[in-house]
Amino acid sequence: MRIERLIPCPRRELWRALIHHAELADGGAVLRLALPGGASANAGKITLYKSERVLECCWGIDVLRWELHARENETLLVFTHAENAAPWLACLDTLVEGLR
Repeated sequence: MRIERLIPCPRRELWRALIHHAELADGGAVLRLALPGGASANAGKITLYKSERVLECCWGIDVLRWELHARENETLLVFTHAENAAPWLACLDTLVEGLR
C-alpha cells in the first residue's frame, strides 16, 4: 500500500520528527515510532537510511518505507507498507500533530 501526504513543513523538520526515536541497539539501528501517547515499545530495524530523503525499516514481517520529497515550504511524504493501513495512518497523524 502506498500513502502520499503533503505535510506543511520543510523536509528537514519532518525528517527530524520521523527519526526522533531512532537509536543504536545490539543488532544495529532501530526506530521506535511516534504513536498516540508516546513512542512505541517495539522497534523496527532500520535497513535503509538516506538522510532527509529515505528511511526504511523491518517491523516484524512488514517493511515500512518513508520517502520525503521537498516542495518549497512543504514536504511530500510517501509512505509504503504492505498491509493493514489503520495503525500506520495513526502513526503518521501523530507524527504530523507533533510538528504543530
